[in-house]
Amino acid sequence: MKTLPLSIELSSLALDASQQPLLPGELLLLARQRLSSKESQLGRFLNCRCIETRHLSQDMDVAAYELCYENKTLHFQFACFQPRGAWELQGFRWAA
Repeated sequence: MKTLPLSIELSSLALDASQQPLLPGELLLLARQRLSSKESQLGRFLNCRCIETRHLSQDMDVAAYELCYENKTLHFQFACFQPRGAWELQGFRWAA
């Protein structure tokens, strides 16, 4: 499956999110909405789930989420630096 057009769409979303802090759930909802027109490539949306949360230090938390579709799964990594008090998207990748 060619994922470059989908990755470009998600990169655009990540750039938008860097301008205005969003909670992970809000960003995942926006990603799902942007990908909704790509059902022919991804298949039907199955679920969104948190697969990992870690408290790295007094000032840093990280969380990983999956958007699962019939044909592909997308992983998102978020970090929250407590002094800023906002979650930031660290990256996304397609599951192998």
